[in-house]
Amino acid sequence: MEEFDYEKLGLMCGLEIHQQLDSNTKLFCRCPNKLQGTREPDFMIKRFMRPVLGEMGTYDEAMLTEYEKGMDITYEGYNDVICTYELDETPPFDCNDEARKIAMEIALLLNANIIEEMHVCRKNYLDGSVPCGFQRTMILAKDGYVELENGKKIGIDILCLEEDAARKIKTENKTNFFRLDRLGIPLVEVTTKPDISDPYECREAAERLGLLLWTSKVKKVLGSIRQDVNVSIKKGTRIEIKGVQKLDWIPILINHEVSRQLKLVEIKGELEKRAVKEDNTISKPIDLSKIMANTKSNFISKGIKSGKKLYGINIKGFKGIFGMELMEDYRFGTEVSSKVKSISGLKGIIHSDENLKNYKFSDEDIKKLHKQLNSKQDDCFILILGTQDEINKAMNVIINRVKYAFKGVPPETRRALENGNTEFLRELHGGARLYPDTDSQAIINPEKEIKEIQKNLPEYPWTIIKQYSQKYKMEERLIKELIFTGNLHLFNELLKITPDNPTLIITTLLETTTALRRDGKDVENITEKDFIDVFSLLKNGEIGKEAIEDFMIAKSETPDLSINELKKELKIEKISEDDLKKIIRDIVTKNEDMVKEKEMRAMGPLMGEVMKKVRGKIDGNIVSNELKIMLQQKLKELK
Repeated sequence: MEEFDYEKLGLMCGLEIHQQLDSNTKLFCRCPNKLQGTREPDFMIKRFMRPVLGEMGTYDEAMLTEYEKGMDITYEGYNDVICTYELDETPPFDCNDEARKIAMEIALLLNANIIEEMHVCRKNYLDGSVPCGFQRTMILAKDGYVELENGKKIGIDILCLEEDAARKIKTENKTNFFRLDRLGIPLVEVTTKPDISDPYECREAAERLGLLLWTSKVKKVLGSIRQDVNVSIKKGTRIEIKGVQKLDWIPILINHEVSRQLKLVEIKGELEKRAVKEDNTISKPIDLSKIMANTKSNFISKGIKSGKKLYGINIKGFKGIFGMELMEDYRFGTEVSSKVKSISGLKGIIHSDENLKNYKFSDEDIKKLHKQLNSKQDDCFILILGTQDEINKAMNVIINRVKYAFKGVPPETRRALENGNTEFLRELHGGARLYPDTDSQAIINPEKEIKEIQKNLPEYPWTIIKQYSQKYKMEERLIKELIFTGNLHLFNELLKITPDNPTLIITTLLETTTALRRDGKDVENITEKDFIDVFSLLKNGEIGKEAIEDFMIAKSETPDLSINELKKELKIEKISEDDLKKIIRDIVTKNEDMVKEKEMRAMGPLMGEVMKKVRGKIDGNIVSNELKIMLQQKLKELK
């Protein structure tokens, strides 16, 4: 990863962490706080969204961008767990008190000042994720901090308590499908101040915030925590990167964004150097459909014959600009193309900084294009193939994005990609989308209640990590993983049963579970009680540790059976040491030739033979010790 002088560049980063809370019901209705998984919906409804004016009498730019996409919206729901509130047919119920108290605990852990009187606000969304077109949110606390390992304090700007949006299931034929079971689940949004000045510092801050949240009563499942990163440099602007799924992505995404902003600033400087002016730089779009109807480029000619249009525009003085690399395998042309794709739905654009022969254009085709578009040696032209409506939208996007190249870096919300790059998602939301919710009363946070929560705050996770690491002689990363998988409580419960086996417990909860999930096993079928029952059998000597994985596999495949029932199914019965000695004696006698030849080196193969018969029925260490003794005795006899 390329390193930059972040201080010189004036790098500023901030985080927005969204974490679902584990309350019994949703935030503003009494529907269960539980996703329905892959269960088929009972009904579907269709809605149409339009932009509305915000409190300041202006439209939010991101809402207008969503509206231009022209997407239809279909909601899927369930008769038994969805009410009329989610469908925007009923005003909100009272705010969930349990969720409010969980959020207050998190605020106090973040050293934030809790707001005495909360006011519910509406935050406009036009992407369809909320049927009413807005999310209900309220500021619960302000001005806290989280401390990094080196003592630096990252400021917490605000902590909001709000409802989650519906979950997007799929997009088909310009229709977005959302499922309503996630809509309304309580969550906290933790927003830091832009105090972070290094990519790895940002990763540490995100990790510490995640660890802290997971020590409270929050949902500890995949997807329950989501993080966004805000990045800017001195000569650039603030960019919000959404959907940062893994902590290790953070440094790479920030570095690539720094590179992108530097290159966009460089493009601005290059245009100034070339004395290219924004006015009269972009030609009017020209219809090339008739002229290029017989082009050698098959997909263009087929598109025109099918009724699509081919349009082109020329951009003066832009030769080489569209081919400039902003990030790894990402050029300015990619930047424009991804924005066109997001808003108009077209797959992309063709520009003359590319090798046009890759599109099967002939030399004659290329000459025609230059002539018709009046494109000179220092210019760059762009081609778009699509319906008239798609072309009108795309041309508007291209023209506006090219004009912004004279200013530098446009403020945007971008989507994180797995390769560390980003792509355009929408314009950056502004304050124009926020206004008071007239359906909700003010909510009071009593001082007495705050003090009571303050008395019972959990320990900070980094303190727990150090304590556990020292006490159980484990790497800190394993304790972190226990917290992030939601297994720290279960680890403690299993330690009460078998206090001498911390390594076995952590291996079972982390490594074995991961391996089974990788093999396609549904480990979600294994409950905390199942683990407790298995380790109780181990403690009582009824099974060996080698049987634990067998129980986990069986439980993942047959969740309706209890551990005791599975014990019978697996035919795992406790074996006595006398029976074990007899089995070992028979196997050693049967393999006497091997013992003569290999002596103690026969231990490995013989151990495998014994374990085939006794695996899971007795502890493997006991087997190993008995086999070693008997093998030594046999060697004495043979001599």
